[in-house]
Amino acid sequence: MLKDKIHSDEFQSDHKQNQKDFTRERKLTFAKIVVIMMRKSVKSLQNVLNEAQKEISLLLKNDEETITGSAYTQARKKLNYTAFIELSDMSRDVFYEDGEYQRFKEYRLLAIDGSIVTLPNTDEIKKEFGVMYVKNQDANFSKEITQARASTLYDVLNHITIDARLDKKAIDERTQAHNHLQKTKKGDLIIFDRGYPAYELFTSIIHSDQSDFLMRIRKNSFKDTAYLFNPACKDDDLIITLRPSTKALLSTIKAQGLPQSIKVRFIRVVLDNGDIEVLATSVLDNTLLTTKDFKLLYHLRWEIETHYDVIKNRLNLENFTGLSALSVKQDFFATIFISNYESVVTYESNQELQDKDTIHQQKVNRSVSFNTIKNYCFDLFYSEQDIAILLEKMEKLFITNTTLVRNNRSSPRYDYEKTKHLRNALNYHKRRKKIVF
Repeated sequence: MLKDKIHSDEFQSDHKQNQKDFTRERKLTFAKIVVIMMRKSVKSLQNVLNEAQKEISLLLKNDEETITGSAYTQARKKLNYTAFIELSDMSRDVFYEDGEYQRFKEYRLLAIDGSIVTLPNTDEIKKEFGVMYVKNQDANFSKEITQARASTLYDVLNHITIDARLDKKAIDERTQAHNHLQKTKKGDLIIFDRGYPAYELFTSIIHSDQSDFLMRIRKNSFKDTAYLFNPACKDDDLIITLRPSTKALLSTIKAQGLPQSIKVRFIRVVLDNGDIEVLATSVLDNTLLTTKDFKLLYHLRWEIETHYDVIKNRLNLENFTGLSALSVKQDFFATIFISNYESVVTYESNQELQDKDTIHQQKVNRSVSFNTIKNYCFDLFYSEQDIAILLEKMEKLFITNTTLVRNNRSSPRYDYEKTKHLRNALNYHKRRKKIVF
């Protein structure tokens, strides 16, 4: 399906000069660009293009012309980044279409979180995403940097990105979260960290009646809940009626036609180390989710943090392959697609490993799976061999070097100031930093 989709007309550029029908050769050229971008590498561009030419020539049994770096760059300008959004959405829809995926008590567990992405510092990218000035005590080391705010709506049990955004850093996380809500549905439980709680966001989710939320709150988030952080507090599960805290907020709520009071359930969780967390949820019925469920539920939110670690470090997101705003968006959404595609093609292998009767549960090693996809990328799109046979070969490789599932592990938080010299060390970049693409 993906092989046919990549050659379809809907992935042609939206520029007016490209609205005419493409010839077979031109479609093939654009397909090459897409696949090369999916194989994003830390090697020099010309080395990547030379390797691609060799592989495609073998698969097509034809001596393909070598693509120069300049020709590749010019061709990329005619490819809309939305091609990768459509590919990512398609892989997501294929995964969910049969309804057989992991849930928690009938809930599809989603998480929303953001992350800052550092971009190339070119004039075009500055204009698109804005500039931040970083000051230093020594003026010679002060500089301008360009950053964007990424945000994803992520299925934490099935490792599928439902929706992704890359916006200016000036756009706050709550605004991005509101936009993600359009992709949710009945039966979704969305987990947020403590940077998101706000009466307006609570009310928007409850009023839409599409999904439910679970958010960690701060001690100063709501005055009616501050006492729950007291170690002597005996309440661990209660429902509180919230109202707008200011006239300005009340005016905003009225203008949007949202309710002026809502009922929210608050759960007090005592962690193993004695720390207290307070969680807010729109699931008021304790027969659907019990008090004991919430400690595990919020812990599962960590999967979205792992997701950002994968796309930033293993897939090397910030190693952008171009210096334009378009190329930044192409690279970002191509990375999201690769992550989704890996989750889809490894799902059955992970299920088989999970069902095995072993002392320690195992799962697919993502370093192996991503590298396998990279090596078979051209075969999937160009080989005349049956896709099912290719996928079977890939699945055999997925289980050759599995990794153990290590539950209930915890590590102390690193003090960044004390460990930053380690990250800057040559040993870290040569031997510890893992890049698989």
